[in-house]
Amino acid sequence: MAQLNQAKESRPQGEALLELGWPIDLGLTVASHGWVHLEPWRWDAETGTLSHIDRIGDKIGTIAMRQRDPTTLAVSWDGFTRDAETEIVARAARWVSAGWDPAAAIAALSGHFADEVELVARGGGRLLCGSTFYEDFIKTVATVNTSWSGTCRMSAALVAEPGGGAFPLPEMLIDYGEERLRGIAKLGFRAPVVVSATRRMLDDGVIDAEGHGLDERLDHDYLVGLKGIGPYAAAHCRMLLQDFSRIPVDSVVIAHLRDMHGTDPATFIAARAECGAYLGLGYRLLRLKEKFQVPDL
Repeated sequence: MAQLNQAKESRPQGEALLELGWPIDLGLTVASHGWVHLEPWRWDAETGTLSHIDRIGDKIGTIAMRQRDPTTLAVSWDGFTRDAETEIVARAARWVSAGWDPAAAIAALSGHFADEVELVARGGGRLLCGSTFYEDFIKTVATVNTSWSGTCRMSAALVAEPGGGAFPLPEMLIDYGEERLRGIAKLGFRAPVVVSATRRMLDDGVIDAEGHGLDERLDHDYLVGLKGIGPYAAAHCRMLLQDFSRIPVDSVVIAHLRDMHGTDPATFIAARAECGAYLGLGYRLLRLKEKFQVPDL
């Protein structure tokens, strides 16, 4: 379990140490999927610094993270006071799923994904997550039936307006309204989906005003019960909550399995049923190793 280092007197103002129970490789986490290319993320590969613009209370500032050693990440911030430290560290911990213990995943995947599961021991296996569930949810909806460049444009538009530089809070998106989401932010058919889903999640109490979610209530059945949310979007959101039991199958997954492995999703999944609750993670590790040409250990 990640915990905040208590030796505050040895750290400069605006920095905290996130100490981890298992190695986390920040570079592999950033490379886990395309989230880092969506506003308001920044990744400086030269310095190994990941940063994200956040709104906490009435302030907007930047939270940054760097690798200190395999089991320690340094979290720093600008624009927030020391009083916000607990919230800042919690958000940064969420980015890398700092509290997730991969032991069960390693055991489940060692048969069918023996090479790929070595990446977990190295510090991989985590998908980069937003500062809140709500950010991940809206960005997931923005990937449905569009190009990646379209997703990037939608995310940038939401951050610029209505977000005012940070990802918008749920009520900000609702207040912005379906018409402007459709026309100005270019969400198109997604506009009524995100407005109604946001209202429903707030009314049901599964997200709060800041967009933080109650993971145990945001299960797959609940998500597919939201109007306009299908199996792909629900599975993708659940994967960002460390539920790897489903592969979020979209056109990219279909094309990848066909072109790289000569198979289809149903056949791929059936052949690896023994992976059980971690099949989705096995598939993501496979993609990571292939796409980013991660060398064998």
